[in-house]
Amino acid sequence: MRTTRSKAAVVATAAGALLALASPAHAHAKAQQASDPKPAKLAAGASRIKNLKSGKYLQAASTAHGAKVTQQTYDDGTTLQSWETYIFGDYYTFENSGARKNLGIDGASTASGATAIIANGSSDLNQDWIVDWTLYDGDHFALKNRKSGLCLGISGASTATGAQAAQFRCDGSANQGWSKE
Repeated sequence: MRTTRSKAAVVATAAGALLALASPAHAHAKAQQASDPKPAKLAAGASRIKNLKSGKYLQAASTAHGAKVTQQTYDDGTTLQSWETYIFGDYYTFENSGARKNLGIDGASTASGATAIIANGSSDLNQDWIVDWTLYDGDHFALKNRKSGLCLGISGASTATGAQAAQFRCDGSANQGWSKE
């Protein structure tokens, strides 16, 4: 008798699951409108990543593995300011166009203040980023590291050319705001 009830329960559960998958979904969430200020995703492809506070661009210091990432004034002559965006579900990878290396955190650190670098592609989550639109209005977003949960910003909230990019507790400051151009 127990086996028959167990089989019946399994069959009923499976049938319910199949019906749930086959029936149309009734979403209660508001559908995104064309006038909504925050896109659901960044587009894939090459672009520059600009800091909200300084107006400067993320740039790899060189093409070497482990090269630091800093902010620099616009330079049309360098590919080290160009970043290819790849989208994997909810996660993004930013590959430097000049170096063909990924934006990540030095040593895969989860510590606040750990510096941003470019590195050979790996399966470590420190090279995955979450684009968070909730901290800023309009076209700006935070880049939250998937491994650490910390946001990319500029050390000391500096506006100086050459200031180091690093990860910090997400606080919505302009120094952690980014746009893609």
